[in-house]
Amino acid sequence: MSFKSRYLTLFLTILAPAFAGVVSEVRFKLSAGDLSSAEALVEDYYRSNGANSEYAAAVSWLARGALTLGQADTAAHYLAETQTLVAALAKEHRVEDDSLLEAATGASIEVQARLMAAHGDRDKAVAYLESKLPHWKTWWIAARIHKNLDLLTLEGQPAPELDASYRGHPVLLFLWAHWCGDCKAQGPVIARLKQKYGPRGLRVLAPTRRYGEVPKIDHATVEQEDQEIERVWKTSYAGLEDTPHPVSEAMMLRYGVSSTPTLVLIAREGIVRMYRPTRMTEAELSRRIESLLAP
Repeated sequence: MSFKSRYLTLFLTILAPAFAGVVSEVRFKLSAGDLSSAEALVEDYYRSNGANSEYAAAVSWLARGALTLGQADTAAHYLAETQTLVAALAKEHRVEDDSLLEAATGASIEVQARLMAAHGDRDKAVAYLESKLPHWKTWWIAARIHKNLDLLTLEGQPAPELDASYRGHPVLLFLWAHWCGDCKAQGPVIARLKQKYGPRGLRVLAPTRRYGEVPKIDHATVEQEDQEIERVWKTSYAGLEDTPHPVSEAMMLRYGVSSTPTLVLIAREGIVRMYRPTRMTEAELSRRIESLLAP
């Protein structure tokens, strides 16, 4: 698969937080490749609710979906609309106080950069993302920017935020969240790969972060969420019980974990050989690991 094709197929990865209402409906239609129905849903929503932050988030998904489907001109149209909506809404609300506006803002940055890359302006896309990073401190936007920078630049570079004790071993990073269903579904694959390749030197490291979410507890404390992380790890990740799973805001941010799981393969010399902010099949991951272990 070409760089461009692989780059574009990552648009519809699962993002957190997940949203109810028209955004979820639009994402469902786009996942089936049905841009026309998604557009109709957004149009109907606008007639009933006007140009609020949910509408902006839905339009941003139209931009992402159109680009995924190879419709760059349509994506550019919806990007321009998203940017106009975000600018207007940001005058009335703080972006960090509205998760839907935050999502639309992050998407507008992402789609702008990916359009540049899709048109062959990779260096321009990197420069654009780097220029935006200092302006956004909210987790989801900063992580989204890092993710897109990593998609463009991380492979072939030294692995950031990796302890020196892992040098000399191939490493699989499994970046996960305790509430993430796709992470739990990926877990058995990671466990089988660890069992298969651990004797040949593969190390598995599973960083995560706190999200302020614990079921049935409002305003959970740090201690309560840490307990929940441990509970989920022990009950949902059989075969990985002894795998280090540090709570590391720095690693999760630097690897752009706005999508979970995010998977990273690092060679013995500490160079990133694969960066994927999405689930992967066991066959593909196995093939990638075999290439790292080859003499």
